[in-house]
Formats: sequence, structure tokens, C-alpha cells
Amino acid sequence: MVKVSLISFLTSILLMGCAFTAEPVRISANGMIKWSDGRKEGMHVSSTGSTLTFANYSNAIGEGPIRIFARIDSARNDDCEYFYDETVIKRRLKICATGEVTLFNHGKVVKVGHIVKPSY
Repeated sequence: MVKVSLISFLTSILLMGCAFTAEPVRISANGMIKWSDGRKEGMHVSSTGSTLTFANYSNAIGEGPIRIFARIDSARNDDCEYFYDETVIKRRLKICATGEVTLFNHGKVVKVGHIVKPSY
């Protein structure tokens, strides 16, 4: 009896885990970044340009279905703007007027790319 209950409990935990790795949300992309590895990632740029929204495809534990980067108004440098991930504060994006994009995590470069279709 205990063995059956344990198997039933473990099966339900497994099924719950599968529910959390479901298809990511769809966003209405009005911009796109082409990363140096050739991958393209759609983003929604707010009408003010103050937030960038990405669908989260990482399936990382504890991260939601979307990633929102908010502009850091006090951190402009030359022709570049900086954005921070609202869920992971140490994850930043640097976007320059030339279209160059750099993704940082804890101050280290993770990816570089270029805005393919700027909209703001």
C-alpha cells in the first residue's frame, strides 16, 4: 500500500514538472536581435522604448515565461543605453545607436549581437 502511494506521489510530481516546461508565451514582436551565433530572438519594444520584452525559452527553474528588461535612465553612456532584467538584476543589456547589443550576466559578457529591426 505504501509502495503504491509513493509511486502515485512521484508520478504526480513528474507530471507537475512537465506542466512547468510547457510552450513559452507568445509575444507581439516589433523588433529582433540577431545574436553572433546566428540565432534570432524577437522582442517587443514598448512605445516609449523604456522596456524590452522577450519570451523566455530557457525553461530555467524559477524564471517566468517572459523576461522584461527595463531601461536604466541614469546609466546612459555615449550613444548606448543600458537595460536590466527585472527578475535577475545582475543580467543587463547594452544597446548602442549603431545597433550593437551586448548581454551581460554578473558583469561578464554572455552574448553579442545586432538589432535587425529596430522599432524605437
